[in-house]
Formats: sequence, C-alpha cells, structure tokens
Amino acid sequence: MAAYFGYPTAAALQAERRFPLDAMAEADFLIPDLRLMDGRVRQIQKELVGPPDVNGLASVLGAFIVASGHFAGEVWLARQLDDEVNDYVQRNPAEVEEALSGEMATTNAYFDEIYIDECDVQPNPDALVVTVSGSMDGENDPDQVYHGDKILFTSVLTFERVSGRVGYARPEFDTSGGIDTEGMYDYEDA
Repeated sequence: MAAYFGYPTAAALQAERRFPLDAMAEADFLIPDLRLMDGRVRQIQKELVGPPDVNGLASVLGAFIVASGHFAGEVWLARQLDDEVNDYVQRNPAEVEEALSGEMATTNAYFDEIYIDECDVQPNPDALVVTVSGSMDGENDPDQVYHGDKILFTSVLTFERVSGRVGYARPEFDTSGGIDTEGMYDYEDA
C-alpha cells in the first residue's frame, strides 16, 4: 500500500507530515506510483505464486479509495504521463486558448485543434511540473488576408502536491506562444 502512495516503506508513509493522506479528499488527481509498485512486487515476487498484475492492483486500490469517499477526482494509472496530460489539455483547451487569444486574433483564422508534440514531466518535492509544447492549428478565413493559421506554444502545468506523494491539485497553466511564421512565408511564396 505504501508504494501506491509513492513511499518505499510503510514507515516512510507513516512519517509523512507535510502532505498527509488525510488530505486526499482535497486532491483533484491521484497518480499512483506504478513504478515503485513494480519494484516492490519484484522484491516480494519470490514469495508469491504467479506474477501479480500491478495495474489491476492499482485499479482496485483506486476504486476502493473513491468508493470509500476519501477521494473524488481523477485517478491516472500510468507509468508515463504523456497520454494523460495530453487528454487533460484536450479536455481543457480554454486554458491554452485564453493565454494565446491575442495571437489568435492577429491571424484571421478559426482555431479548433490543439496538438501536443512534446511532454516533459519533472516531479519535485512540492509539485509535479509538466512542460508541454505543441501547436494550435486552424483554418484561415478565405475572405481575409492570410496572417497565419498555426500558433506554436509551450505550456507549463504545475500540479501542486496535496496529499502523499501522489495526490495533486488541479494544475495552474503558464502558456506562451506565437504565430508559426515559417508556415506564413511558405504560403506567401506559393
């Protein structure tokens, strides 16, 4: 159970004072430490009959925590968070669009797609910091002068740690970007 919450031992979990498990209800995301669970299972596997399913175990524990009323947010079961972060950004496009609205207004384009090209996850003692870079693609209004239809952006999502080593608050977005001028020059030369 300690490995699920990101601790190598039960003693380390019990010694946690700064981010107690009692605060799990305040978290929006629960991201169990599947890699630590994998390692712990390898340590005890010689005592078990057959290899245990770490993903299945993590899923059951997550369902139990939710059903018990200790947590009501999203549980992300992943060893790499790229897909989950991409899905989260796709479900919350306004977080990126609002920061880039000035750039969008200068293009005469209608934007409807966000593409994530890179995702870099950096945990630290107080937060999970995820840097994503990608583009917003749109269609230029054919009745307007072409001013670009693609914006390149970088967003830093900071998930503040709330509970244990795996309970996080909804992320704060810090987004910057600009019009893809390379595409503009190609279009004008054609």
